[in-house]
Amino acid sequence: MARIHPTAVVDPRATVADGVEIGPYVVVDGEVEIGAGCVVGAFCRIEGPTVIGPGNRFVSHCSVGAPPQDISYKGDPTRLEIAANNLFREFVTLHRGTTKGGGVTRIGSNGLYMAYVHVAHDCQVGDNVIFANNGTLAGHVEVGHFSHVGALSAVHQFCHVGEYAFIGGGTIATKDVLPFMKTVGSRPARCFGPNTIGLQRKGFSPDRLDALKKSWRLLHSPKLTTSEAVARIQAELGDAPDALRIVEFMAASERGVILARG
Repeated sequence: MARIHPTAVVDPRATVADGVEIGPYVVVDGEVEIGAGCVVGAFCRIEGPTVIGPGNRFVSHCSVGAPPQDISYKGDPTRLEIAANNLFREFVTLHRGTTKGGGVTRIGSNGLYMAYVHVAHDCQVGDNVIFANNGTLAGHVEVGHFSHVGALSAVHQFCHVGEYAFIGGGTIATKDVLPFMKTVGSRPARCFGPNTIGLQRKGFSPDRLDALKKSWRLLHSPKLTTSEAVARIQAELGDAPDALRIVEFMAASERGVILARG
């Protein structure tokens, strides 16, 4: 059975699975589903419609499933969906979607969200991500698997952050962030090449790292335009899936990507 502190307020419309722990002064409001083994710490507020998968932990003072901060929102029945086994530290805020943005904000599995992280409406966040303190996403942002958003960083609305990307602390990302790369800085942010150490820790082989380094040298070359660099990557590294993924990511970008060229 669930363990619910006597000071907590749980809406009768909510569904609380076995093994859930709900701490002091928690408020669960509306159509909320909390999966097995979740722990909701003191003073958290969870609003629905929200679905929380198994094994998530909210340390304290989290705001989960609040209405979107969007002037077009008029009380529509939008949702927040959280997968499994995430850790949300103090004062994390996760907002529901908007109708114009598809109606659902989604959080993947196995993520670490440190204190004061904010995920705005309609964001789509992948698995195994790390958000350091005050990492912030505006609305409609997509974040790929295994990415890292540094402390005090902000990602502009509608931007995409590629898989395995590393965003350094204090970065303001107003364009798309390349997968596998380190991006750091404020207005303009700049890309500094592959996140070699981080990728090594995630098991990337020397061949994969070498292909990413060669891709970066072409993109960074002052002798090539971006279009010429992309053509060279396709011609010279066509058998390297990670290199082709960078090309694919750039081709799909609507806002442009952050490069060292400024």
